[in-house]
Amino acid sequence: MHKKKIIWLYPKLEKWMGGTRYVFECCKILNKEFDVTVACQKGDTLVLNDFDKEEIKYINLQSLSFTDLKFWLQYRSTLSKDKKKLDEIITDDTIIISGMYPMNILAAQYPNKHLQIIYEPFAFFYDNHFLKGFGLPSYLFFKTIKLFYAKSDIRATQKSDIALTLSKFEASQIKRVYNLSSEVIYEGVDVSFFYPRNTAKYDAKYKGYFPIMHSTAFDSFKGTDLLINSLIKLKSVIPNFKLLMTYTRENKSKLSGYKNYIRTNKLEDNVEFLGLLPYDELPVLYSYVKFYVEVGRKRSMSLSNKQALACGTPVIRGNDSSEEVIDGYNGLLVDPDSIDDLVSAINVYYKDVEKYNQIKSNCLQSVTQKFTWEAVTSKIVKNF
Repeated sequence: MHKKKIIWLYPKLEKWMGGTRYVFECCKILNKEFDVTVACQKGDTLVLNDFDKEEIKYINLQSLSFTDLKFWLQYRSTLSKDKKKLDEIITDDTIIISGMYPMNILAAQYPNKHLQIIYEPFAFFYDNHFLKGFGLPSYLFFKTIKLFYAKSDIRATQKSDIALTLSKFEASQIKRVYNLSSEVIYEGVDVSFFYPRNTAKYDAKYKGYFPIMHSTAFDSFKGTDLLINSLIKLKSVIPNFKLLMTYTRENKSKLSGYKNYIRTNKLEDNVEFLGLLPYDELPVLYSYVKFYVEVGRKRSMSLSNKQALACGTPVIRGNDSSEEVIDGYNGLLVDPDSIDDLVSAINVYYKDVEKYNQIKSNCLQSVTQKFTWEAVTSKIVKNF
C-alpha cells in the first residue's frame, strides 16, 4: 500500500532539546502510517543516529541556520541552496510540516499542504525579555535583523494552511504577532521511558541533602537567574538544600558568572553543575530530586517539566504555566520575578512532608491524562 509522504522541516537537530525531542517522538509514531522524512539545516551525528535506529529518514542539508552570523549575511543564497535540495524530494502530493524559523520560509515556497507547528513566535524577533538575556550586542543585532526579515516570517506563517501550537498561552501570542488562529495540540512525554526509577546511586551520593533540580539553556525562558539569585535566601531556611543543575547548551560566560556568584556567597556545598547528562540518566535524576524547578516567564509548556512529573516529581513553575501545572495539585506556581515567592513555596513543602507527598502522588496521573505523544500525534494527523 502506498503511504502518503510527509516531510518535516526543522532547522537544527543538534542536541536533545525540546524541539528536537518533539520532532523525534512525533515522527516515530507518524512513521508507522506515513512515509516520513525529516530535513534539517544542521544535524548532530549522535542525534541523527537515533533517527536511524527508529528508521526515520532524514536529510541533513548541512547549511547555515539562524544561530550562525553567516546565515544572516548569506540569507537568500542559503535558503536558495536549501530549496534546491528539497526540490529533489518534495513531490506534488507531499505534506509539509514546518517547525521554527526559517523552515516556514522554505515551506511557504511550495503549493503543497503545509502545517506549521509554532512552538512560540520566533523569540529572536519578538521577545525582548529573551533577547536581553544575551547582552546588548546580540539584542541590537536581532533588533536590526527583525527590520529586514520579520515581515517575511509573518507572511510565511500566515500562508500556512493550518497553524498548530503547544498551549492556549502560545495561541494567544500567535494571534498577537501573526494575527492567526491556531489549534492547541500540546506536547507529550514518553511514559514508557520516563517513570519513577530506583535512585539508590543518588541516595548514597547526596545523603542528608534536600535535592532540587534545574535544567537551563542559559536563557530567560528557564528562569535560571532568579533561581541562582534565590540561593542565599534558600540556604537561610533550608541549609541542606542541594541544587543539581544540568544544561543543554554551552554558555561559558554565563556559567562562569554563576560559579563566581556561588563561590563568593559560599554556596559550593549546595550547588553542583552536572552539564549535559546522558539521556538515559535523566529519569533517574528526575526521580531522585524533591522538586524540578523552572520558573521562567512566557513559556507555558516545558518538556522537562512533564518528564519530571512522569517520574513522580512535582515541579515549580512560573505562573504562566497553569495549563501544565495545577497549583498545589501536581506542583507549584510562583511569581517568576519574586525570590521570596519561590523560596517560600519550596519551604512550605520542605516543612510539611504530608502535604508534599500528596502533590507527589498526583504527578504521573496529570501527565497520562493530557500529555502523551500518541495524543499529540493524533491531533497532527487529524489535520491532514
